[in-house]
Amino acid sequence: MRRILGGLTASIAFTGTVLVLPVYAAPSPSPHPVESSIDEIALGSVVEPTADAVVSTDGVVAPEGVSEAEATASGAPSTAESQPPSESPAPPTPEAAPPSAVPGEEPEGASPSATPTDEPVQPEAPDSTTDEDVVSSGAELTGVPALTVSDDERDTFASVGVTWLETPSVEDVVVQIRVQHLDGAWGEWTALEPDDIEQQESVTTPSTEVRAGTAPYWTGDATGVEAVVQGRDGAVPEDVRVTLIDPGTSAADDLASTAPLDQANAAMAMPAVITRAQWGADERIMNWDPEYAPTIKAATLHHTADGNNYGPDDVARMMRSIQAFHSVSRGWGDIGYNVIVDKFGRIYEGRYGGLSSTVVGAHAGGFNTSTFGVSMLGNYDTAQPPQAMVNAVSAIIAWKFSLYGVNPNGTTVLTSGGGGTSRYAAGARVTLPTIFGHRDVGSTACPGQYGYARLGEIRAAVAGRAGNESFVRALYQDMMVRTPDPNGLGDWTSKLTGGGWSTRGVASAFSNSTEFRMLTITQAYQQVFNRAPDPGGMNTWLQYLASGAVRIDTLRPTLMASQEFYLRGGSSDSAFVNNIYQAALNRGADTWEINYWANVRRTSGPAPVIAAVWGSAEAGMRRVDQTYQYYLGRPAARGEQEFWLPVLMGSGDEQLRQDVMSSMEYFLRGMSRFPG
Repeated sequence: MRRILGGLTASIAFTGTVLVLPVYAAPSPSPHPVESSIDEIALGSVVEPTADAVVSTDGVVAPEGVSEAEATASGAPSTAESQPPSESPAPPTPEAAPPSAVPGEEPEGASPSATPTDEPVQPEAPDSTTDEDVVSSGAELTGVPALTVSDDERDTFASVGVTWLETPSVEDVVVQIRVQHLDGAWGEWTALEPDDIEQQESVTTPSTEVRAGTAPYWTGDATGVEAVVQGRDGAVPEDVRVTLIDPGTSAADDLASTAPLDQANAAMAMPAVITRAQWGADERIMNWDPEYAPTIKAATLHHTADGNNYGPDDVARMMRSIQAFHSVSRGWGDIGYNVIVDKFGRIYEGRYGGLSSTVVGAHAGGFNTSTFGVSMLGNYDTAQPPQAMVNAVSAIIAWKFSLYGVNPNGTTVLTSGGGGTSRYAAGARVTLPTIFGHRDVGSTACPGQYGYARLGEIRAAVAGRAGNESFVRALYQDMMVRTPDPNGLGDWTSKLTGGGWSTRGVASAFSNSTEFRMLTITQAYQQVFNRAPDPGGMNTWLQYLASGAVRIDTLRPTLMASQEFYLRGGSSDSAFVNNIYQAALNRGADTWEINYWANVRRTSGPAPVIAAVWGSAEAGMRRVDQTYQYYLGRPAARGEQEFWLPVLMGSGDEQLRQDVMSSMEYFLRGMSRFPG
């Protein structure tokens, strides 16, 4: 089997439709930077509160605050009833896992301790006491001074975060907030997650103070806020600020249409990514100089610990809120994650510096260098990540790994940079899975119990996607004799990765495509007539193939029965026989064969000669060997030729080709030829 000719149009759809008429679509709004408004309420500390803050302990107000001794002497209560509401379990400690445990793997037989729900479980809203003197969520730490604020006269905001002066001694701060919505109603109290991501120590933003804080929490449009801030175990957070962010609005906030980017050096197609420009990143607040690692060695899975009840049109505003909070309020100069994925399966460009690059993020203290930080938008300690989200996380990691040759089922050694949230001291060399959760390296519950439980599935999907992509690339090369276009590569790979299509189904779709049929017709004309098909002949045979009147594997012998083939041999019966032997057996006919079949041609016509020679065991075994050589890169052994001969004779060449292309040998060869 010779390599079929290339160079024909690559724009023909696999559906067989040659012409696709354009459909009018109104132009989408142009992306542009959207300025976020950041408003802060300064609270000071429980020792030195500001005028806007009220300090209380167990409901008793201390108008001037409490003394340093009172603040540091307070400790966490010993009873479970006095614990604050929390959306996350206590973070694991290094001692909690046996020395042989591999981070990122759940113990065999383990299952989450709670049943997931579609939406986060909010703490039960107690009867709050709210007046001009004191704010209470009803779930404060007993005996611990609380720094509180109540303000219902703010400009409209949509996201809330709390920050404080970064101090090594302040490690456990409990923050609860609720907001007043535009209709005047107060929402439920929510415990804000501590933001355990951390800027790389070597990345500096001289003009900005780096601060500790919570993760930003999406509230939707609101005009009032109440907050309760307490330090556990005698911690006294200082210079506490409640940050209210209005991310603004843009006509481009409807991000239904996206396009891939950064394709140049990818070994696989990049999934569609919503760029910084598309979600309205304000580059004017980006005040850090990107740093780049030598390579990418692993991916770190996170969740933003935000609410889960956002809609599709909220996400661009949420992205701008996160950017503003990370850049300005936390002092990092830019968004910390490299990529954020929403629950609808849409992927958003995060950290500035290029998605295909090795730019260092701020997502895992001590382990930002050489890692790709992917965060799931929402809280996945209280809800299962939707399948669309898991699929998108797998897709973007698979693409990133294809750029740097990372094995998704392997391990790597990373050197800790240390830091306040890292579980490992600076300089420690840690062996980790190449896809690991934030809690494997940091004192955190991130990416939540249900997010963490999906790591095995993500690893398998990334590995499968790499193999599937290689398989699709091999099909394009072998059947279309060209490299795949990005849309076709992504579409067919997604069909395989999604589980709805088998390798046999995809190979069959390629075989039935108009592009493959056109190439096969061209090859047959070259072999039989030594010329390219004319437009009329091409259209005629395309119609016959589409209707089933002719099969691909019977096209050549059908052409051999034509008058043109006979004339090519000089209208000689003996030349006709010899040409049939050359085409079917790759050898000339012996004298007795020529004499015998020339007589059959004269008395019965060409059909019985073609059927006997083309349908012979010798010709069939040769076609088996040609199929092996072309698709598997090796000759077929005698036993393999004998095994497949009945299949070829009974079901045709197409069945043989389908079986070979859907074999594990062909799949593995594709991975070798087109490594991800």
